[in-house]
Amino acid sequence: MRTALLICLALILTAAAAEAQSFTVTGMAQYEDKAWNYNGWTGSDPMLPIRRADVIVLNNSTMAVLGLGSTAQDGSFSIACTTAGITNVVVRIDADSNLDGAFQRVRVTTESNVEYSIFSPVFNNHDPAGNLDVGTMTANKITSGGDEANPFNMLDMAVAAAEYVTGPDQSNGSTVSTIRVNWPGTGGSFASGSQAHMSADDGYDDAVILHELGHVIHNLFSDSDNPGGSHFFGDSDQDPRLAFGEGYATALAGAVFDSIGVAAIYQDANGSSQSGGSGLRLNIETASPYSSDSYGAADEVAVACVLFDLVDDEFSVDATAGTDDEPFDSTLIALGDNIQAAWWKIFTGPVNTASNVNINHAWDGWYSIYNADPKITETRDVYKLRRIRFYQDGEDPNESMAAATPITPGSWSSEFRLYYSASSPPAPGTGDEDWFSVNLTSGDIVDFETRYPNGASDADTQVDPHITVFNPAGVSQASNEDGGTGRNALVSDLSINQSGTWFYRVRSNDSIRRYGRYNTRVIVVSTNNVPVITFGPTASPATIDESQTSLLTVVATDPDAGQTLSYAWTPQNGGTITGSGPSVTWTPPAIAVATVFTIEVIVSDNLGGQSLPATVDVTVNLLPALCLGPASAVSGGVGKTGLIGVPVLAALNTPALPSSDFSLELSGAFPGKPAFFIFGFSLISAPFDQGTMYPSPDVLLPLTVDFTGNASLPLVLPANSALCGLTIYVQTMISGDPGATGGHQTAQTNYLTLVFGD
Repeated sequence: MRTALLICLALILTAAAAEAQSFTVTGMAQYEDKAWNYNGWTGSDPMLPIRRADVIVLNNSTMAVLGLGSTAQDGSFSIACTTAGITNVVVRIDADSNLDGAFQRVRVTTESNVEYSIFSPVFNNHDPAGNLDVGTMTANKITSGGDEANPFNMLDMAVAAAEYVTGPDQSNGSTVSTIRVNWPGTGGSFASGSQAHMSADDGYDDAVILHELGHVIHNLFSDSDNPGGSHFFGDSDQDPRLAFGEGYATALAGAVFDSIGVAAIYQDANGSSQSGGSGLRLNIETASPYSSDSYGAADEVAVACVLFDLVDDEFSVDATAGTDDEPFDSTLIALGDNIQAAWWKIFTGPVNTASNVNINHAWDGWYSIYNADPKITETRDVYKLRRIRFYQDGEDPNESMAAATPITPGSWSSEFRLYYSASSPPAPGTGDEDWFSVNLTSGDIVDFETRYPNGASDADTQVDPHITVFNPAGVSQASNEDGGTGRNALVSDLSINQSGTWFYRVRSNDSIRRYGRYNTRVIVVSTNNVPVITFGPTASPATIDESQTSLLTVVATDPDAGQTLSYAWTPQNGGTITGSGPSVTWTPPAIAVATVFTIEVIVSDNLGGQSLPATVDVTVNLLPALCLGPASAVSGGVGKTGLIGVPVLAALNTPALPSSDFSLELSGAFPGKPAFFIFGFSLISAPFDQGTMYPSPDVLLPLTVDFTGNASLPLVLPANSALCGLTIYVQTMISGDPGATGGHQTAQTNYLTLVFGD
């Protein structure tokens, strides 16, 4: 016993005293993969190299680290080790890239942060004087609840994603905090911050792994405003922020596949199946099988296809080898950047700093960086493949009431787009508003509405239209945002209270859904039929002289029973209307030459509906000359003053035959005093009351001066030729004027010589 203990002690002491020696441990690392294609699992389980994984060489007895390193791209490793004396050696490979220089760290753990590893056999009693080849280390399948997975497959996908985003066209070697893949999880795969959580059945679903890593990359290198929640392929009515977040993650998966020479296919297969088992699939290049149902900025498949098209090229593994199916290929350079570098600048620049980020910002971001080299046709063509039409419609600019697009009630319009830019090229866009005009009749009941393009039940657009209706005077009458189907607007059963051109405006009040596509229409729910003039208007007689009148008549009916009609007669160039209704009298104005007068009539119903205007003409001739000489009124003589001055007698117009507008006008007399108009057929110019009576007093006409000191004597003169050339004289005397001299205290006016004539 004692001898044995001494021998053991000697061995220990000998080993402790031995000098440390260097040696190399080499080997290969591989993992058992599960091959898949568009139809699910192929049934093949190929062995693939474990790349960039941490290799730790250990003393199996003490767990001391003998050497560290990483696996190469082919899975090989060569680790420089140091130990003293005979050692029991074991190699551990971790699902971690921590030891691979400055490469982005990625690792695969359980949800409780236990890292996955594989171990080589223990190589007992290795003499460090020689190198050690441990052979091939294999990470085989493992299961969780019957679902197959391999942590090193997840590591390989994370490595591929990290290689892509740290490549020279993306971050150019810049890294972020550790990216972690957790498996197995429950309740579905998801991403949060820097971690991708893979459900038990997704451990071999490469596309699902890369999709969740796409979310992580979005979080760490850019900014995601994805609100999360339920979503599925083929849903074109998503929150645009969710559609962008999910679409980017899927596009990133496609871009990573493309970078390693794999077709850009999203495949989520049954984790327990050995072959087939496809549960959800998507050809990211073609959108199949959702190619006919994935359109617009609110559809994650459409977004994924557009974003992938922006970075793939003619060398991608797809059905069109050697050519690209859109203009963004390897030859496209913008301001010296290739398409990969250009998109990464947008993703980490404008998209990173945008609020409520969605694919609008990817479009706008391109032009905020590359406006000097816009590639407008190329970018537009990529987006519009999935009906993401960030360009103006054919009616723009119709951003004002004055530029409104006419709408005929009844049918849906062609496609309009809430996108406008005054820049050249027309990008990035601004908040757009579209104006429309429609002719309506007072009394109509009308709907104004929008719908998704072509009546799509699944939106196909992110649009969130708002309608405001304006009357012909431009005053807002009604508005609505979500009264229609889905997010569409509907102003329903609006009573039209004014005939004429009405307007309505369509725009988005939603900062997230600034752009989008829609149709619009106006429906007259209830038509107020306007009155119809069935006869006339007529004038009787249609030719008159200036002393006559004309009877105007019209006959109208209303197609709507029970309506009460009113008639608006309007002289267009003079004259007056007497009366109302379907028959009125028109009196002509004074004329200097024969004139044709036009009178318009509009018939209205009690709801405000109006007939078309109708007119009738009346010809008015001058009266024939009655006398051979002109009429005149000439002042003569000198008046006698009163208390407030000398009163004056004047004529308003001349004594023309016939006339109804001739009058004698007294002014400047003492108010309230009696006065006499003295008419004479001759002038006597006789002294009277210290003044002069000029006319012979053949006719005396008494009247009273009003409180203003005035008096008026209108005279209607008949068309009597016997009066032609008659000359009479007229003077006015005001008695009892306290300022007048003479016994009768008369204030006296001048006299007028009146000659009756034409």
